[in-house]
Amino acid sequence: MGVYFIEFPKLGIRLNIGPVAFQIGQIKVHWYGIIIACAIMVALTLAMRQSKKFNINEEQLLDMFLYALPVSIIFARLFFVVFSWNSYKNDLLGIFRIWEGGLAIYGAIIGAVLTVFFFCRARKIDVLEMCDFACVYLPLAQAIGRWGNFTNQELYGSNTDLPWGMTGNIIQASPDPGVDGSRPVHPTFLYESILNLIVFAILLRLREKKKVKGTVFASYLMAYSAVRTFMEFFRVDDFGTGNIRYNQVFSVLVFIGALTWFIYLNKRHKKAIEEAEEALEPSPYADIVNMIREEEESASGETNEITEDSGNEAGGNDEDDAFKDESPEEKPEAGDQD
Repeated sequence: MGVYFIEFPKLGIRLNIGPVAFQIGQIKVHWYGIIIACAIMVALTLAMRQSKKFNINEEQLLDMFLYALPVSIIFARLFFVVFSWNSYKNDLLGIFRIWEGGLAIYGAIIGAVLTVFFFCRARKIDVLEMCDFACVYLPLAQAIGRWGNFTNQELYGSNTDLPWGMTGNIIQASPDPGVDGSRPVHPTFLYESILNLIVFAILLRLREKKKVKGTVFASYLMAYSAVRTFMEFFRVDDFGTGNIRYNQVFSVLVFIGALTWFIYLNKRHKKAIEEAEEALEPSPYADIVNMIREEEESASGETNEITEDSGNEAGGNDEDDAFKDESPEEKPEAGDQD
């Protein structure tokens, strides 16, 4: 195809770069694979460094990653192939050429979530805690990985006259349907990369302030779905049917599901707190019971006072009778008077 180049005409930037980074004999090493590998390693390294802070075992985290990585790649490829079957039905070997591009992020997420779920169940780890911790690094990996699409000159947007519009020899030679190869196009890889970095920063903050398990992961699903829904308005690749964009439809469904789950998690947490507080607080009838007891004690006290007063009065009468019975002198009898 001649000399590879990618250019931003209005910015005066031209890069002589193609899909292949270098070649060893017949083996071609693509920039796409290198960039994806770098994205994975950066995300894993940061996760390992922060694991102790969130009481995540490093060895278990690494084990989970070793399971999740191949499963995620397989699911990402299958997701893309299923919805792009017309491009592979006559070239089955092309299914395995992932270095040429064609990994669907939602397939990767499905594969990762399934792996984390079964891994955590097997190791008796809290699934939601692990998802809340690990999902933060997904948008970072995605932000880096999008530059693989840049070197492949793929998944770009429609034509644009904006100053940052890009072009390249692959775009010009075989543009996607509806794109004028002689004009610059939207660098959608760059848009999504920047937006994913913003999502990464937001999730870091949410994880620090988290009060409800599962809400960070739900927030990631909502945030990325919103980003992807927005991006699909610019993209012109054939991952769709007519005006229906597969990723856009899937993004809307994921957003609705994640939002519903987010609300449920918060309501459940609030209900649990209220029940705990009710268990600690005295019964609403406790005041009435205490009042009755006080009245009974008061009545009992008054009864005791009355009894004591009655006893005192009875004792006084006996003394008076004693004095009355007592004679100072006996009267002389008649014989004695004589």
